Amino acid sequence: MASVQKRVRTSGTTTYVVRWYTPDGTERTKGGFRTRKDAKAFAVKADAETLTGMDFDPGKGKMLFRDAAAIWLESRKADTRNNAENHRYALAPAATRRGDGKTLGIDAVFGGYPLNKITREYIQAWVNRLTEAGKKPSTVRHAFWTVRMVLEQDGRLAKSPAEYIKLPTETGTNGGQVGVVVDRAMFLTPAQVSALVDATPWPYNVLVHVAAWAGLRAAELGGLTIANVELPDAPRNPNVAAKPGVLRVQQATRAKGATIEYGPLKTKQSYRRVPLTSETTELLRDYLAEHPRADDPAAPLWPGMSLTPPRPTGVRADNAAPGAASTAVDEAAPSATAKDRARRQADALAELTVEEAEQRLVLDWTTPLRHATFYKAIYRPAVLRANRLTPTAKVDPDQSFHSLRHTYASLCIAAGIRPIDIAELMGHRDVKTTLTVYAKADQHRRSHRQHGRAGSTRGPGAESQLRQCDSAVGDA
Repeated sequence: MASVQKRVRTSGTTTYVVRWYTPDGTERTKGGFRTRKDAKAFAVKADAETLTGMDFDPGKGKMLFRDAAAIWLESRKADTRNNAENHRYALAPAATRRGDGKTLGIDAVFGGYPLNKITREYIQAWVNRLTEAGKKPSTVRHAFWTVRMVLEQDGRLAKSPAEYIKLPTETGTNGGQVGVVVDRAMFLTPAQVSALVDATPWPYNVLVHVAAWAGLRAAELGGLTIANVELPDAPRNPNVAAKPGVLRVQQATRAKGATIEYGPLKTKQSYRRVPLTSETTELLRDYLAEHPRADDPAAPLWPGMSLTPPRPTGVRADNAAPGAASTAVDEAAPSATAKDRARRQADALAELTVEEAEQRLVLDWTTPLRHATFYKAIYRPAVLRANRLTPTAKVDPDQSFHSLRHTYASLCIAAGIRPIDIAELMGHRDVKTTLTVYAKADQHRRSHRQHGRAGSTRGPGAESQLRQCDSAVGDA
């Protein structure tokens, strides 16, 4: 039990000291209480913590957030998924962050503050600033939960300041449920997929096609190696349908600093075999014929890449013709946000022809593809280029790469594949996830049929090809 002792200072003033023992028998004291009432209140709190087996330390709240974050990260080392590395990046020192991460990043906002000086109002103001800066709701929510977990670890604070924070919701324009795909623009038609593939330089046009027709997550696509592609021999008789190929999803890529590593998948259901359409099978067969390391089973299926300098900024030079985009980095006017800068660069790259875009690529067939680099340098410009080259495509300019996975789900639904089989093909945890996330896809399917858009622009119809894959689900 904690005890309260009265002490009289040399000045004649009276103070009270609380003495208590931690669960391991260590004696602790805290003085400076001006009244016995305050000292007893503190003693009651110390007893309550000790009875629950907690090491009551009133000084724990004085620890800097940055130091608490380092301890928390150390405790997450056993997490072999991407989570630990994602948290490490989110908590990285402000000096190492890029763009508005230097001012809005977690370390920049909270790093130098003692835990007990961080208030709910301060956290809410930060969340609001992230939202006003144009961050996606999911980005804001993930950053907030990282902060909350650091604040609440080991009971350093008697009460968490991260409670009752109003976060941006991840809903569609119709106020749909979080996680449910309600934006019909996320479901591309086969014709739109073809336009996007045609607007993407080789070899990543093959990757975009596979993403839409196999439904793999971005990290799963990056984790594919030559050994993960199973292609049957082409039939000698042209009248005999080729057997579908298969992708074996066994690992995913994750960024660790400047390198890309292979790591485990999201869930045990993510380990799967995905049958391919005949068109995708033939496309991969042709692709591997040109792959310089096709004989090495461990070689990455998709090469790492960079762009030849200088990097385009989308800012017109003074002596450039109207409409021309400058490629000189030092001529770029400072942008309000990193998002503005990325948009300018995507616009500039989109003005290149597919052939010119391919010439800008520096491919590294020894290194797995870094998705963030591919997304900014290849995919975003290709989306914009697709609308310029094929005006009838009408691809949403803000089309995300993950929408290709949504597209695969909608095409499977349009082909009449059972939800339980779609869940297996996509590596969902259970069929409930599939039914919840793609509740609107069935409406989209009916819309496609009404407008006669369900057929592929190349070869057999999309629905018939996917039905062939459905029949191979059990065999795969």
